[in-house]
Amino acid sequence: MREQPTRTSDPVKDTIAAVITAPGTGAMGALRLSGPHAFAAAALVFRSKSGRATEALSGYSLTFGGVYLEGSFLDQALLLKMKAPHSFTGEDVAELQCHGGMVVMRRLMEAVTSLQGLLIRPAEPGEFSQRAFLNGKMDLSQAEAVMELVSASNPRAAFIAAGQLAGGLSREIKRLREGILMVLAEIEVEIDFPDEEWSGSAGAATRRDSVLRLLDEAAGLIASSDRGRIYREGIRVVFYGRPNVGKSSLLNGILREPRAIVTEEPGTTRDVLEEQILLKGIPVILTDTAGIRETGSQAEQAGVDRAKEMAARADLIVYVVDLPEGMQKEDALLLAELDKEKTIIVLNKQDLAPPEAGRDEYGMLPDAFKEWACCSLCALEPESLESLADSIRLFIDQRYSGAPKEEFLLNSRQRDALLRARQALAAAAEALTKEIPEDVVAIDLKQAWSCLGELTGESLQTALVETIFSKFCLGK
Repeated sequence: MREQPTRTSDPVKDTIAAVITAPGTGAMGALRLSGPHAFAAAALVFRSKSGRATEALSGYSLTFGGVYLEGSFLDQALLLKMKAPHSFTGEDVAELQCHGGMVVMRRLMEAVTSLQGLLIRPAEPGEFSQRAFLNGKMDLSQAEAVMELVSASNPRAAFIAAGQLAGGLSREIKRLREGILMVLAEIEVEIDFPDEEWSGSAGAATRRDSVLRLLDEAAGLIASSDRGRIYREGIRVVFYGRPNVGKSSLLNGILREPRAIVTEEPGTTRDVLEEQILLKGIPVILTDTAGIRETGSQAEQAGVDRAKEMAARADLIVYVVDLPEGMQKEDALLLAELDKEKTIIVLNKQDLAPPEAGRDEYGMLPDAFKEWACCSLCALEPESLESLADSIRLFIDQRYSGAPKEEFLLNSRQRDALLRARQALAAAAEALTKEIPEDVVAIDLKQAWSCLGELTGESLQTALVETIFSKFCLGK
């Protein structure tokens, strides 16, 4: 059962360098060197203000001085030295922090990669993180969490990514793999020694229960990633309905700015309009669409077709009805095509409706739609928009309420590996239930164990590891 790890104990021979701050002008720019020649390269371009030789500076220190190229002063700088193995990459690391000018950083990068007698080359995208992985500083799920943290678009996504960087996902995967190994150990002992009584054996029924528990835990991780996905990608909310019912007004009201054109003329919106906001702490992509109706205009018909496409892709559809007009036949036909579980019916223009219309909003709905989520409001009133925001948040909470307390951000590769692990565990549980020979069960369990190892990098081929890190941004 022991795997050949993808990590290598052979030291990396060359030293890599890259500007690790974002391109452009800023208060600070930083260049990182990692590898056996990192300190030697820093010594050739940096001079401390105190006059101490760079080689004599202690590790894990920050020293003020200047950067000199061919004897000429380039910029003031700070030198940060981190000795192996206590650095991000596990190697000797030197960072030169200067003022954040593009010319300065470009000249410094050119200088360190052309130093005579030192093998220093520009880093490939993701190579610092890859070396951290290869040197055992982090597993693959932690390394990928670095990019999740860098690309986080909201505080919650950053918080979840930081938890994964600290090893939260790794611990869950390790616990699952250890549970699988325990069951495998029992099965293999009984296969190898069928006539021996082993006091540690729990029996086939207990092994089945253990696999079912592991299956539930894997399903819980997938559910948690479903909720985590909304913090990375956002919930796509599509305003949908007939023309002139107030879809664009709702968009403008929630955004608190006139983003969409609103007129009394039906068919004003002819294309898809998207805006991203944080709604009750959840990233939401609000999508305004053309009103659905039969039209002789090619431009408007194209907008109608796009509206239907967006509704099909939506996480949540806000179907808007004109309350003064009441529910029309066309509304009922359009609603019948939608998924009840991801639709909220909004009866808009409550301020223009007769008093009795607002007393019982469900009274406006045909019997077929009285169990659908529904609210009445006025798109021009902030209080009404707040109630719609509450309804959207309630939908999100109910949709993802099955997720465990901890959330994870899984990319497509990680999610695929976890789904395959769950499938293999389900096959093992079914085989144990049907009392299929346990050597067959062992095959499924080994498959699940290997799939889970793909998340941490313990079961991946070297070429695939390199492909994963090549998608990182330069300097990470």
